[in-house]
Amino acid sequence: MKIMQDSIFMSSLRAFFTAFFAVIGAIVGLTILIFALYGIFSLADDDKLPATAKVMPDAAGSRKKLDSDTPVLLQISIKGIIGHDDLTAEKIETVLLKSREDELKDSRVKGVLLVIDSPGGGVNDSDIIYRLVQQYKERYNVPVFAYVDGLCASGGYYIACAADKIFASDVSIVGSIGVLSSPFMNVYDALTKIGVNSMTLIAGKGKDEMNPLRPWKPGEQENYQQLVDFFYGRFTEVVTKNRPRIEAEQLVQEYGAKVFPVNKAQELGYVDVGDVPLSDVIRELSLAAGINEDEKYQVISFETKSWWKRTFKEKSPFVTGKIKHELALPQMEGGNGVQYLYSR
Repeated sequence: MKIMQDSIFMSSLRAFFTAFFAVIGAIVGLTILIFALYGIFSLADDDKLPATAKVMPDAAGSRKKLDSDTPVLLQISIKGIIGHDDLTAEKIETVLLKSREDELKDSRVKGVLLVIDSPGGGVNDSDIIYRLVQQYKERYNVPVFAYVDGLCASGGYYIACAADKIFASDVSIVGSIGVLSSPFMNVYDALTKIGVNSMTLIAGKGKDEMNPLRPWKPGEQENYQQLVDFFYGRFTEVVTKNRPRIEAEQLVQEYGAKVFPVNKAQELGYVDVGDVPLSDVIRELSLAAGINEDEKYQVISFETKSWWKRTFKEKSPFVTGKIKHELALPQMEGGNGVQYLYSR
């Protein structure tokens, strides 16, 4: 009887350890698979990923996918800080290129709609996106409309100037034609008080201009101010060229970098039509694109970020097992980057 009990006990023990190590092995295998997939897809440059088409609501609210020869309106999201995350010049260029490839080739795209909710951002990305949209419009002879759905300030308005018409929702804010440099701070006096000295080795006259670790010389900021003035001149040129109701002298001397509610923005010429829903803008764009009222069409947008990247990104709770509650302010381009950015 004792031998039988020992045999049952050993069998149970073996079964337990077999099941235990099988579970451990499965967990380890799954973990390795997850990180292998993460590694593979994280190696891909997000900017190079193929964009994924998505059917958006048309003027009637329909998102039904239609035949491959149906006319298309391309909707581009300009939301967030320009130059960060998915709102970069390279990703917008990817969207524009994809809109002429594969199922959308043969000039299916008849018009472009920019949906804007942005405080602006980097000077370079704002200018490149503006020029990309302008070039697309001229090359393919399609109408471009902009719809402000919230905030269209600074670099956001810079991009909106590429549109033939600018529309806005009833609570939108528009404007802030100006240039902002990140602040320069001098810590020389504070460091001196605690006995800290520094030395910067340079070659080239003015290479360490605005060095925060030494006293600044009179007029040292002039070179940077010239850059700010240059970008501001470019901005005002773009606005007055594309918005004929806004005169250069008025813009510089009177309007400045102010933002305006939609009714005032329409009065001053910043927008063409205010207090209008998105569906009405889509309908008007379809007509401007030569699509008859009784003709079917589709509104298409593109997602340039891979869902793998969103799922397995470095700070994803799925990977880290941690959830953070924090306000993270995006870093501006460069230590003292110049921005077309609305700053409240």
